[in-house]
Amino acid sequence: MTTHIAPRQRFARPHALVLALVLAAPTMVLSTPQAAADPPTHDTGYIPVAVGTPDETTLHYKVMLPDPGRWGPGPYPAVIDYSGYLPAIDTWGAVDPFVDAGYAAVGLNIRGTSCSGGRFDYFEPRQAIDGAEAIGWLARQDWSNGRFGMVGKSYPGITQAFVAAERPEALKAIVPGHIFADLYRDVPFPGGIMNATFAGGWSAQRVYESYLVGPVHSAETGDEQCMRNQAEHAPNAAFNPLVRLLTQMWDGPIFRQRSPWEFADRIDVPTFLIESWQDEQVGSRGTHLLDRLRRDEVPWRFLATNGDHSEYYGEEVLPHILRFLSYYLKQEIPAGDQFTVTEPARLPNGDPHPTRVVSRPATFDEALARYEAEDPVTINWENGARGTRRAAWTDTYADWPAPQQQAWRLSLDRDATLTSDVPRRGSVDYRYVPVVGAQQRGGDDLAGEPAASWADRPPDGTYAAFTSAPLSEDRVLLGSASADLWLSSTATDTDVEVTLTEVRPDGQEVFVQQGWLRASHRTENPEFSTELRPFQTHLLTDSALLVPGEPQLLRVEIFPFGHAFRAGSRIRIAVAAPHLRPDLWGFASLPTPAVNTLHTGGAYRSSLTLPLLRGESARVSLPECGSLRNQPCRPEPAGSASTLGPGR
Repeated sequence: MTTHIAPRQRFARPHALVLALVLAAPTMVLSTPQAAADPPTHDTGYIPVAVGTPDETTLHYKVMLPDPGRWGPGPYPAVIDYSGYLPAIDTWGAVDPFVDAGYAAVGLNIRGTSCSGGRFDYFEPRQAIDGAEAIGWLARQDWSNGRFGMVGKSYPGITQAFVAAERPEALKAIVPGHIFADLYRDVPFPGGIMNATFAGGWSAQRVYESYLVGPVHSAETGDEQCMRNQAEHAPNAAFNPLVRLLTQMWDGPIFRQRSPWEFADRIDVPTFLIESWQDEQVGSRGTHLLDRLRRDEVPWRFLATNGDHSEYYGEEVLPHILRFLSYYLKQEIPAGDQFTVTEPARLPNGDPHPTRVVSRPATFDEALARYEAEDPVTINWENGARGTRRAAWTDTYADWPAPQQQAWRLSLDRDATLTSDVPRRGSVDYRYVPVVGAQQRGGDDLAGEPAASWADRPPDGTYAAFTSAPLSEDRVLLGSASADLWLSSTATDTDVEVTLTEVRPDGQEVFVQQGWLRASHRTENPEFSTELRPFQTHLLTDSALLVPGEPQLLRVEIFPFGHAFRAGSRIRIAVAAPHLRPDLWGFASLPTPAVNTLHTGGAYRSSLTLPLLRGESARVSLPECGSLRNQPCRPEPAGSASTLGPGR
């Protein structure tokens, strides 16, 4: 069913303007891959899937092969970029490193997008089955040696978990990056609050591309199959998966079916997960996928760094990916691992010589065993501190969470401090002002500009900040944290955002991480909640409004992060209404203004529990303010507690 298409002019990507979500958000421009020419196309066409069923259709693909002068005539191992973007037309350079390393690369569009036929729905189970069937079809092509891996970040990262859970025989390894694990909690509804600007905008853009890309491609190339498949996209408008997803305000089947958290235990191929802590698009809760992998049975790796949604292709990340694929996809020893094995020489009778040794090259099995004996977790600390996309230092750990991790609890005190001592009974008030969020003055201009949005502070009195004394020693934190807040309100429901920062000795405040919770969603699932990571049910049947003036415990998960707080710095959390996160997230907050009260000490001991690594310290001096990737820096203001008045 292969259709060969003559060389064509480069396809022009449509402007990535995100449509305004009707319910709540300013328009904004989503970040897109840097334009880069793909390798030459060897083959392009359509793969039949769901044959003989009502879902039968064809998926658009293209194949790029490595240089035969360098890598031989094939057949080759292959990597697949499978998503609802435009990989069958242009991967925008995403597969170049893999083709350069000797892999064939396939760009494959999911059903209902670009030139693929069928109806589009976000992360539906049918897309996983399609992907598995397509891999089986591709494995039978003459350029393929039958061994496939899946690569890519964001959308093509997320699809990897879905397809791998179907266990196609030819799939040998996956390298998902910058993904979500839980479709409800991670991106669309953090803490139960709609992420209107990014989740809504991204969803709208996918529908937009599903309509506009195919006709342009057909006109440029004469691809009649593409035009025929466009007719199958017509139901997308009436079906409107955007509205279906973003009007489901509570967790339920539509999210469970689309969450890798629910089926990651079915993945049986080596898995390398890559995340960045300050990812402006999908956040860092994708890290929790590690909890669901069968890590005692299936080889796994995890690499994380501070930074943004592009770290997957960073100069200190990509070599790790290629090394992993060399072992599990190519089944070759990577060039950097061509070590020798030293063993005793043999006497004529075959016994080991008592003093002499000989050296020989390692076998593949020996090299693989050595690789699998390494620590599986790699953390790049302070990416960007040296003025490049490189870490100031790197550590490895034997497991996740790191075995050195311990819970470190600081209590909120009535004088707006964080203390390790017993806190005094009291309270601190702040005004809940919902318009101090994505709809605030300048919100449109700040979207996609982390330094600018971080510099634009909420007005005084609209947040309550609690700050520790200067640290006597470095404190290195790695993992999730929990802000356990005893809160009362004049309203029956309210939204809470907790922002964790480092206030440096030079008076600069550095963004570290955030977390969110709607008060009516506070009921926890005890099966998954821990001291460091609260896990709410987000079920309508568990919803509970506040009684005005009556304190209730709200446990807010601060998303996973890694940060080294220096001696002399202070730890701070600020509690406020959700606002425009540094870069792209903005929220459809509850509309009722209120006065919220945080209670301290006694029976209402609000606290912050942090993931401290025992015995660890920073390896370098404090980095220049603003140098850390996606961790903007701003001057600490006078009167930084910003409450409505002194504690009581």
